[in-house]
Amino acid sequence: MRISLKEPRPKFGLSLVVVAFALVLMIRAAAWAENPTSPDATAAPAQAQDTSTAIPKLSPLDLFWKAGFFIWPLAACSVLSVALIIERFIALRRSSVIPAGFLPGLKAIYQDPIEDRDRALQYCQEHNSPVARTIAAGLRRLPRGYDAAEKAIEDAGGNETLKLRQNMRFLYSLGSVATLLGLIGTIAGMIKAFQVASVMGPGHADKLSEGIYEAMVNTFAGLAVAIVVTIFYYFFIGRIEKLVADINDTVNDFGREAGFDLNPQKEAAATSTL
Repeated sequence: MRISLKEPRPKFGLSLVVVAFALVLMIRAAAWAENPTSPDATAAPAQAQDTSTAIPKLSPLDLFWKAGFFIWPLAACSVLSVALIIERFIALRRSSVIPAGFLPGLKAIYQDPIEDRDRALQYCQEHNSPVARTIAAGLRRLPRGYDAAEKAIEDAGGNETLKLRQNMRFLYSLGSVATLLGLIGTIAGMIKAFQVASVMGPGHADKLSEGIYEAMVNTFAGLAVAIVVTIFYYFFIGRIEKLVADINDTVNDFGREAGFDLNPQKEAAATSTL
Protein backbone atom coordinates (compact mmCIF):
# COMPACT_ATOMS: atom_id res chain seq x y z
CA MET A 1 0.00 0.00 0.00
CA ARG A 2 1.49 3.29 -1.13
CA ILE A 3 -0.32 6.52 -0.39
CA SER A 4 0.85 9.83 -1.77
CA LEU A 5 0.72 12.98 0.33
CA LYS A 6 -0.07 16.17 -1.51
CA GLU A 7 -0.38 19.22 0.67
CA PRO A 8 -0.20 22.88 -0.37
CA ARG A 9 3.13 24.48 0.36
CA PRO A 10 3.15 27.89 2.01
CA LYS A 11 4.06 30.63 -0.42
CA PHE A 12 4.89 33.92 1.21
CA GLY A 13 7.17 35.33 -1.51
CA LEU A 14 4.96 38.15 -2.82
CA SER A 15 3.82 39.17 0.66
CA LEU A 16 7.39 39.35 1.91
CA VAL A 17 8.39 41.55 -1.01
CA VAL A 18 5.55 43.94 -0.27
CA VAL A 19 6.42 43.97 3.44
CA ALA A 20 10.07 44.69 2.64
CA PHE A 21 9.04 47.57 0.37
CA ALA A 22 6.82 48.92 3.16
CA LEU A 23 9.71 48.76 5.60
CA VAL A 24 11.92 50.76 3.24
CA LEU A 25 9.24 53.44 2.97
CA MET A 26 8.80 53.62 6.74
CA ILE A 27 12.55 53.90 7.36
CA ARG A 28 12.71 56.71 4.80
CA ALA A 29 9.77 58.48 6.49
CA ALA A 30 11.40 58.15 9.91
CA ALA A 31 14.67 59.59 8.61
CA TRP A 32 12.81 62.48 7.00
CA ALA A 33 10.97 63.20 10.27
CA GLU A 34 14.12 63.22 12.36
CA ASN A 35 16.19 65.31 9.87
CA PRO A 36 13.83 67.54 7.86
CA THR A 37 16.70 69.82 6.79
CA SER A 38 20.29 68.87 6.09
CA PRO A 39 21.44 65.60 7.71
CA ASP A 40 25.09 66.61 7.63
CA ALA A 41 24.51 69.92 9.42
CA THR A 42 22.73 68.31 12.36
CA ALA A 43 24.73 65.10 12.63
CA ALA A 44 27.10 66.28 15.37
CA PRO A 45 24.41 67.77 17.69
CA ALA A 46 22.27 64.69 17.27
CA GLN A 47 25.11 62.41 18.28
CA ALA A 48 25.84 64.56 21.31
CA GLN A 49 22.20 64.46 22.33
CA ASP A 50 22.00 60.68 21.93
CA THR A 51 24.91 60.16 24.32
CA SER A 52 23.27 62.21 27.04
CA THR A 53 19.66 61.05 26.63
CA ALA A 54 18.61 57.59 27.81
CA ILE A 55 16.43 55.75 25.32
CA PRO A 56 13.39 54.22 27.07
CA LYS A 57 12.95 50.49 26.59
CA LEU A 58 9.55 49.22 25.59
CA SER A 59 8.32 45.86 26.78
CA PRO A 60 6.50 43.47 24.42
CA LEU A 61 3.25 44.46 26.13
CA ASP A 62 3.93 48.14 25.45
CA LEU A 63 4.58 47.37 21.80
CA PHE A 64 1.38 45.29 21.68
CA TRP A 65 -0.72 48.27 22.82
CA LYS A 66 0.95 50.49 20.24
CA ALA A 67 0.23 48.10 17.35
CA GLY A 68 -3.35 49.17 16.64
CA PHE A 69 -6.39 47.11 15.69
CA PHE A 70 -4.78 44.43 13.51
CA ILE A 71 -2.62 43.10 16.31
CA TRP A 72 -5.75 41.52 17.82
CA PRO A 73 -6.53 39.15 14.92
CA LEU A 74 -2.80 38.43 14.78
CA ALA A 75 -2.91 37.46 18.46
CA ALA A 76 -5.89 35.19 17.72
CA CYS A 77 -3.92 33.55 14.91
CA SER A 78 -0.99 32.93 17.23
CA VAL A 79 -3.21 31.35 19.90
CA LEU A 80 -4.92 29.10 17.35
CA SER A 81 -1.56 28.13 15.89
CA VAL A 82 -0.20 27.10 19.28
CA ALA A 83 -3.37 25.08 19.98
CA LEU A 84 -3.13 23.27 16.63
CA ILE A 85 0.58 22.57 17.07
CA ILE A 86 -0.06 20.99 20.49
CA GLU A 87 -2.98 18.98 19.07
CA ARG A 88 -0.84 17.70 16.17
CA PHE A 89 1.96 16.69 18.51
CA ILE A 90 -0.52 14.61 20.51
CA ALA A 91 -2.32 13.10 17.50
CA LEU A 92 0.85 12.19 15.58
CA ARG A 93 2.57 10.27 18.32
CA ARG A 94 3.86 6.96 17.03
CA SER A 95 2.45 5.16 20.06
CA SER A 96 -1.08 6.25 19.11
CA VAL A 97 -0.68 5.50 15.37
CA ILE A 98 1.33 2.26 15.49
CA PRO A 99 1.37 0.80 19.01
CA ALA A 100 4.63 -0.97 19.77
CA GLY A 101 3.19 -4.38 20.66
CA PHE A 102 0.31 -4.45 18.20
CA LEU A 103 1.83 -6.43 15.34
CA PRO A 104 3.52 -9.15 17.47
CA GLY A 105 0.27 -9.67 19.36
CA LEU A 106 -1.73 -9.89 16.14
CA LYS A 107 0.69 -12.42 14.65
CA ALA A 108 0.41 -14.55 17.80
CA ILE A 109 -3.39 -14.59 17.50
CA TYR A 110 -3.80 -14.89 13.73
CA GLN A 111 -2.41 -18.30 12.79
CA ASP A 112 -5.24 -19.61 10.62
CA PRO A 113 -7.33 -17.45 8.25
CA ILE A 114 -10.47 -19.46 8.99
CA GLU A 115 -10.37 -20.14 12.71
CA ASP A 116 -8.57 -17.02 13.93
CA ARG A 117 -10.22 -14.33 11.79
CA ASP A 118 -12.83 -13.33 14.39
CA ARG A 119 -10.23 -13.27 17.16
CA ALA A 120 -7.98 -11.07 15.04
CA LEU A 121 -10.85 -8.65 14.34
CA GLN A 122 -11.63 -8.44 18.04
CA TYR A 123 -7.96 -7.81 18.77
CA CYS A 124 -7.89 -4.95 16.25
CA GLN A 125 -10.99 -3.41 17.82
CA GLU A 126 -9.44 -3.61 21.28
CA HIS A 127 -6.26 -1.90 20.03
CA ASN A 128 -7.98 0.89 18.15
CA SER A 129 -5.40 2.77 16.07
CA PRO A 130 -4.88 3.69 12.40
CA VAL A 131 -2.84 0.57 11.67
CA ALA A 132 -5.36 -1.63 13.49
CA ARG A 133 -8.29 -0.16 11.57
CA THR A 134 -6.41 -0.64 8.28
CA ILE A 135 -5.71 -4.31 8.92
CA ALA A 136 -9.23 -4.90 10.26
CA ALA A 137 -10.68 -3.60 6.98
CA GLY A 138 -8.73 -6.28 5.12
CA LEU A 139 -9.76 -9.02 7.52
CA ARG A 140 -13.44 -8.15 7.06
CA ARG A 141 -13.11 -8.54 3.29
CA LEU A 142 -11.07 -11.73 3.54
CA PRO A 143 -14.05 -14.02 2.74
CA ARG A 144 -14.08 -12.47 -0.76
CA GLY A 145 -10.48 -13.39 -1.37
CA TYR A 146 -7.07 -11.87 -0.83
CA ASP A 147 -7.44 -9.45 -3.73
CA ALA A 148 -10.57 -7.93 -2.18
CA ALA A 149 -8.87 -7.82 1.23
CA GLU A 150 -5.85 -6.03 -0.23
CA LYS A 151 -8.08 -3.49 -1.97
CA ALA A 152 -9.92 -2.88 1.32
CA ILE A 153 -6.60 -2.33 3.10
CA GLU A 154 -5.55 0.24 0.49
CA ASP A 155 -8.86 2.11 0.80
CA ALA A 156 -8.75 2.07 4.59
CA GLY A 157 -5.12 3.20 4.51
CA GLY A 158 -6.04 6.18 2.35
CA ASN A 159 -8.81 7.11 4.77
CA GLU A 160 -6.47 6.85 7.76
CA THR A 161 -3.94 9.04 5.97
CA LEU A 162 -6.59 11.73 5.55
CA LYS A 163 -7.26 11.53 9.27
CA LEU A 164 -3.56 11.96 10.01
CA ARG A 165 -3.57 15.08 7.85
CA GLN A 166 -6.50 16.54 9.78
CA ASN A 167 -6.11 20.25 10.65
CA MET A 168 -2.99 20.55 8.50
CA ARG A 169 -4.75 22.79 5.97
CA PHE A 170 -6.04 24.96 8.80
CA LEU A 171 -2.52 25.27 10.20
CA TYR A 172 -1.24 26.17 6.75
CA SER A 173 -3.94 28.81 6.30
CA LEU A 174 -3.07 30.44 9.64
CA GLY A 175 0.45 31.12 8.40
CA SER A 176 -0.86 32.76 5.23
CA VAL A 177 -3.49 34.80 7.10
CA ALA A 178 -0.92 35.97 9.68
CA THR A 179 1.34 37.23 6.89
CA LEU A 180 -1.51 39.13 5.26
CA LEU A 181 -2.68 40.58 8.58
CA GLY A 182 0.83 41.78 9.29
CA LEU A 183 0.94 43.37 5.84
CA ILE A 184 -2.38 45.17 6.23
CA GLY A 185 -1.35 46.31 9.72
CA THR A 186 1.85 47.70 8.21
CA ILE A 187 -0.10 49.58 5.57
CA ALA A 188 -2.49 50.95 8.20
CA GLY A 189 0.46 52.24 10.23
CA MET A 190 2.01 53.81 7.13
CA ILE A 191 -1.24 55.59 6.34
CA LYS A 192 -1.38 56.97 9.87
CA ALA A 193 2.26 58.08 9.77
CA PHE A 194 1.97 59.83 6.40
CA GLN A 195 -1.29 61.45 7.45
CA VAL A 196 0.45 62.95 10.47
CA ALA A 197 3.36 64.08 8.30
CA SER A 198 1.06 65.72 5.77
CA VAL A 199 -1.10 67.54 8.37
CA MET A 200 1.39 68.46 11.12
CA GLY A 201 4.61 68.53 9.11
CA PRO A 202 7.71 66.33 9.32
CA GLY A 203 9.01 67.83 12.55
CA HIS A 204 6.56 66.06 14.89
CA ALA A 205 8.48 62.85 15.41
CA ASP A 206 6.46 61.91 18.50
CA LYS A 207 3.22 61.79 16.52
CA LEU A 208 4.85 60.21 13.50
CA SER A 209 6.32 57.44 15.64
CA GLU A 210 2.83 56.15 16.53
CA GLY A 211 2.21 55.10 12.95
CA ILE A 212 5.73 53.72 12.65
CA TYR A 213 5.28 51.63 15.80
CA GLU A 214 2.01 50.27 14.50
CA ALA A 215 3.52 49.37 11.14
CA MET A 216 6.67 47.75 12.48
CA VAL A 217 5.01 45.75 15.28
CA ASN A 218 2.41 44.35 12.88
CA THR A 219 5.12 43.42 10.40
CA PHE A 220 7.15 41.68 13.08
CA ALA A 221 4.14 39.85 14.56
CA GLY A 222 2.84 38.68 11.19
CA LEU A 223 6.20 37.35 10.07
CA ALA A 224 6.90 35.75 13.46
CA VAL A 225 3.62 33.81 13.41
CA ALA A 226 4.09 32.80 9.76
CA ILE A 227 7.66 31.58 10.33
CA VAL A 228 6.72 29.47 13.35
CA VAL A 229 3.68 28.00 11.59
CA THR A 230 5.72 27.19 8.47
CA ILE A 231 8.40 25.40 10.49
CA PHE A 232 5.89 23.22 12.30
CA TYR A 233 3.84 22.67 9.14
CA TYR A 234 6.77 21.08 7.33
CA PHE A 235 7.77 19.21 10.48
CA PHE A 236 4.32 17.61 10.73
CA ILE A 237 4.21 16.86 7.00
CA GLY A 238 7.48 14.97 7.38
CA ARG A 239 6.18 13.11 10.42
CA ILE A 240 2.97 12.12 8.59
CA GLU A 241 4.95 10.80 5.64
CA LYS A 242 7.12 8.75 8.01
CA LEU A 243 4.07 7.36 9.82
CA VAL A 244 2.35 6.43 6.55
CA ALA A 245 5.51 4.63 5.41
CA ASP A 246 5.64 2.75 8.73
CA ILE A 247 1.96 1.79 8.38
CA ASN A 248 2.75 0.46 4.91
CA ASP A 249 5.63 -1.62 6.29
CA THR A 250 3.51 -2.95 9.15
CA VAL A 251 0.62 -3.93 6.88
CA ASN A 252 2.95 -5.55 4.36
CA ASP A 253 4.66 -7.46 7.15
CA PHE A 254 1.31 -8.75 8.36
CA GLY A 255 0.30 -9.57 4.77
CA ARG A 256 3.33 -11.79 4.29
CA GLU A 257 2.64 -13.59 7.56
CA ALA A 258 -1.06 -13.96 6.70
CA GLY A 259 -0.39 -15.50 3.30
CA PHE A 260 -1.14 -12.56 1.00
CA ASP A 261 1.89 -13.50 -1.08
CA LEU A 262 0.71 -17.02 -1.82
CA ASN A 263 -0.15 -18.02 -5.37
CA PRO A 264 -3.78 -17.56 -6.49
CA GLN A 265 -4.73 -21.23 -6.27
CA LYS A 266 -3.61 -21.53 -2.65
CA GLU A 267 -5.30 -18.21 -1.88
CA ALA A 268 -8.61 -19.47 -3.26
CA ALA A 269 -8.29 -22.72 -1.31
CA ALA A 270 -7.48 -20.92 1.94
CA THR A 271 -10.48 -18.59 1.73
CA SER A 272 -13.06 -20.83 0.07
CA THR A 273 -14.66 -21.86 3.37
CA LEU A 274 -14.61 -18.47 5.10
